[in-house]
Amino acid sequence: MAIDEDLKRIITTHLLKISGFDPFSKFPGVTSTTAFLKMVDGDPAFAPFHLAREKYAVARIGGNLVTSVHRKIGDLYEDITQEILSRKLGIPRSSLVYSLELTIGDKKQTRSTDGRILLEEIQDPAIRKRVATMTPEGMTGLALEIRSCYQIGDSKRIQADRDMALALKEILLNPVMLVYCSTSLRSPIARLKQYWTLREGLAAFQYVKDLSDFDLLAFLNDNRAFIRAMMDQIFQKF
Repeated sequence: MAIDEDLKRIITTHLLKISGFDPFSKFPGVTSTTAFLKMVDGDPAFAPFHLAREKYAVARIGGNLVTSVHRKIGDLYEDITQEILSRKLGIPRSSLVYSLELTIGDKKQTRSTDGRILLEEIQDPAIRKRVATMTPEGMTGLALEIRSCYQIGDSKRIQADRDMALALKEILLNPVMLVYCSTSLRSPIARLKQYWTLREGLAAFQYVKDLSDFDLLAFLNDNRAFIRAMMDQIFQKF
């Protein structure tokens, strides 16, 4: 199957999981925005504050849906990036994921990379040469961490990502973090750039293109109508 069709299949799989999300599941008997607003209007604590309005429903119910959308888009980018790397570099997907046991604070944790690429595992000489030009001298390969966006400012999460980068360098893998969005929180991005080769926004898409010779951004733009049809169904839920 052509890579474009495989990527469309992956996108469909993840977006269908979002379409199965029920934004009203926490409210028994409520299945629509109208019913939700009626419930709010009958709540003795909320009714006096005139919260039974659509903007409140969008903020409260829509917020749950948006959280689900962001999570699945994160999973989607990880999945399609691994598929591209596997197909274009000739590396089995099972080899891309690599786990390390780290001691973070006083606890041991197992962390996994999203895309370990060892130069010695690349069979095609031309591809190996291309990847080698993106690998710092003295390193045996790359280890990628894939994020759709970095929107969590939690200090423990940032520390864990920092420790992961340090551990990867110890085993001679250059840690590369790809953050596809351009609207991440600035503080964690600035800190993590001290430890990771970090690319965000258009630079992240360009990195994947340089690494794999596949233009992911062009693919997504070419399939905007295909993606929009599914997103329209998701946002019709309320």
